[in-house]
Amino acid sequence: MLLKFRKNLLLINTLFFLACSAVVQADECGVLRYMANKSTGVTVKNNTCKTTDAIAVGSEFNLTPGARLWFKSQDAADAQKMQGICQNRSSKPVRISVDTNKLPWINPTGLSNCSPWTHNKINCDDSTGAQKTLTCVIAAINSEAPTNEIEERTTSVRMRSLPTPDDADDAATEQEHIVSAMQADVDLCKALDRSNSTINITWLVESNGRVKTVTPDPSGPAEQPLVNCLTAVINDFPYPKSAQAIRLSHQF
Repeated sequence: MLLKFRKNLLLINTLFFLACSAVVQADECGVLRYMANKSTGVTVKNNTCKTTDAIAVGSEFNLTPGARLWFKSQDAADAQKMQGICQNRSSKPVRISVDTNKLPWINPTGLSNCSPWTHNKINCDDSTGAQKTLTCVIAAINSEAPTNEIEERTTSVRMRSLPTPDDADDAATEQEHIVSAMQADVDLCKALDRSNSTINITWLVESNGRVKTVTPDPSGPAEQPLVNCLTAVINDFPYPKSAQAIRLSHQF
């Protein structure tokens, strides 16, 4: 009788432990959203979430040399939405672990010469003393309402590659709203590279809303990491569909 009681108690404890583990795992799954479309040279390991963009505590990002990682905080009604970006500037792979469900969420792994997180930014050097092996920046982002407004307005306003004098103002207004909605991402790119440079970029958006070409001004500053970062922002933006392809140009 006593043996049977102990077996039942052990079974209850095991079920209780599994239930608690499932709750913890659910709470810690999706603490970050991996933005694969903007990221380059990044792989994800040990992720227990079922979807590829949802990242759990205990996951690890592996960045190849020159890789760039973009991520967002999970969607929560009672929390400010945040977005982060990391750049591996070294000639070696870098590992970043997701070790907490609270800001800043991530920490470099295997890099001993890292500054503390200060104003949501961290810099790491490698063991040889090479500077800026890894830089990560996290910042608050605004609501995605501007993007939704762009989509809604296109039912009555169509952007065109060669607007007529009558609709030139409409085309300019559309571009202003698009660039404004990109601004949080642009600011992150510039904060990552500590750049105050301005770069003029022209890009073509096809009628289906996809970017075909992105052309930086060749006479501008030769800051290729910044150009690559801005290009990722431009390519990933959810443009509305239009009657024709549209050509946009802006000085970032």
